[in-house]
Amino acid sequence: MKKALVLTLAVCLLMCMAVSASAATYEFKFSITQSATDPIAIYAQQMIDEIQEKTNNDVVIELHPNGELGAINDVNEMIAMGAKMINYTGSDAFTATVPELAILNCQFCLSDPAQMAKVQASDWYKDQVDTLAKQGNVRLLTLNWFTGYRHFVSKFPINSVDDLSGKQMRVADNAALPAFARALGASPVVTNWNETYTALSQGMVDCAEAPLSTLYNSSLQEVTQYLTLTGHLVSCGGICMNEEIFASMPEEYQKIFLDAAWNAGEAFKENSMGIEAEYTSKFEAAGLKITKIEGEAKEAFIKKASAMYADPALGFPQGLFEKIQEIIK
Repeated sequence: MKKALVLTLAVCLLMCMAVSASAATYEFKFSITQSATDPIAIYAQQMIDEIQEKTNNDVVIELHPNGELGAINDVNEMIAMGAKMINYTGSDAFTATVPELAILNCQFCLSDPAQMAKVQASDWYKDQVDTLAKQGNVRLLTLNWFTGYRHFVSKFPINSVDDLSGKQMRVADNAALPAFARALGASPVVTNWNETYTALSQGMVDCAEAPLSTLYNSSLQEVTQYLTLTGHLVSCGGICMNEEIFASMPEEYQKIFLDAAWNAGEAFKENSMGIEAEYTSKFEAAGLKITKIEGEAKEAFIKKASAMYADPALGFPQGLFEKIQEIIK
């Protein structure tokens, strides 16, 4: 009887040791506000799979779509306070700590998502990441998750930046878009997005800008005749987590996290480029005349738009735009 009890206890101990050995050292919840079928969810899962595989499941990450864990800024705040969470976020989400970083989400700061590799390799970017880590307790793993360009639909042809002079341009109620419109010589008209279709159809505005999918899915091809591919904003999101937790991990794991976040972002970028082509074809099928602004015409757009960065409403230090252009050239 005694031997049986000892044997039973030994088996239980071995089982407990096995469970302990198989338990993950690090466990995270990965938050995204998009649905479980959105491309962001698909590539977030790619990042998760790569991390778990390369750490032999010593790191376990559970994906939470649909904003289940909260809005982007709320999750970022929880992360800063020490939450074991990973978040899909934007470069303009940390303006209280690193306000300069928001310039990466401004018009004509970047003209190609491939430029993000040069940005992330720069001393300027590394300083932003270090400052956010030290002062905000947030580790930005990457910012290369390209979600698409922004382009124009209009009721008039746009072949050069001068064609926007004096036109009424629909803008959101934020600092950057009105400054962008004024720099191009247009008159900004603040309009809720759900009122843009009516504003265009009734002549309250002459043009609007947004990602192709947003423009098309809002049926603006029904009330405009021209699509101008300016690519005036390269929209990139990124991935962040708690800095103290990141710093506590072995360097090998840190590299795995950084590589997985970058790799998933690069795959997501290719998917987004495919969506660009798909929606361009849809606009063409809808009968819009399509013009792509490139070469000298695009340089003229960038030069004229750069005046927006002197607008005090944006709050960027003098010369920051020029610094980014030097980095990506």
